[in-house]
Amino acid sequence: MELSLLYPEWQSYGENAAVHYGALKLSEALFGGRNFFKVEVPDHESLEKTDGVLGLASIAPRFAATLKEIQQRQPNRIFMIGGTCGVEVAPVSYLNMKYQGDLAVIWFDAHGDLNTPDSSPSGHFHGMALRTLIGEGPEEYVSLVSRKLLPRQIFLAGSRELDRPETEYISQVGISVTRPEEFADANILVGRIKRAGFNNIYVHLDLDVLNPNSFSNSLMQTPGGPSISEVQKLIKVLAESFNAVGFSIVEYCEHQRDNSLEILKDLVNDSGITNGWNGGETLRVRPHSS
Repeated sequence: MELSLLYPEWQSYGENAAVHYGALKLSEALFGGRNFFKVEVPDHESLEKTDGVLGLASIAPRFAATLKEIQQRQPNRIFMIGGTCGVEVAPVSYLNMKYQGDLAVIWFDAHGDLNTPDSSPSGHFHGMALRTLIGEGPEEYVSLVSRKLLPRQIFLAGSRELDRPETEYISQVGISVTRPEEFADANILVGRIKRAGFNNIYVHLDLDVLNPNSFSNSLMQTPGGPSISEVQKLIKVLAESFNAVGFSIVEYCEHQRDNSLEILKDLVNDSGITNGWNGGETLRVRPHSS
């Protein structure tokens, strides 16, 4: 079973709901009116910081409800359009358990998302998502992640704006980093994943990985980075080389009206990972269902 998921949460960024509306627009373009699993998210909400995390009282119950719904349906593959990177914890933790740790997580992102509530300068959970999957994050999340990621399962791709604690952590635990200049040779990343012994991959695509000169409608525009074409080609080679059990696109914002939705449709259609965008079971997930 394949599951198509719309998780338009903005609260793990917390400053505005631009990614919420962006995710809704992107779902219309990619899902094309087909059925999908939708997580209900209010577009206006007052948020407070709890235990170093902005909006924790909002995002944690929504995560628990979403994870429960996914676990009940037991999909083999998940395809997601999300608001922020914070929504990754539910699908990735589920797939890591399902495939018993045989899962390489390719994190296309300008940022590492490896902060903790203590190290985060902002308290925004979208910058803590990957570290939470490792098991170092808010207890409300970590306690429900049955199988934590090991650092060797993580392959950062395109990261170029890291906080000092993240840089130190990457060096300490040996997380793989594929620099933007290495995108031109897909064999570099493919070889690293093969040598690590993984068969299944999850592709996380935060649109800020893209060079703003190539694509500007992302939440956290970051100078430098690969072009749309370079990312598209690399994802296609990954799909040809491994069993893609998950693919997400997050943090789309329509800062300016252009052809960015068409660009993303082309990226998905040419990625080699297309079936899941044709829709899954229709669901609506609310926090009170947990």
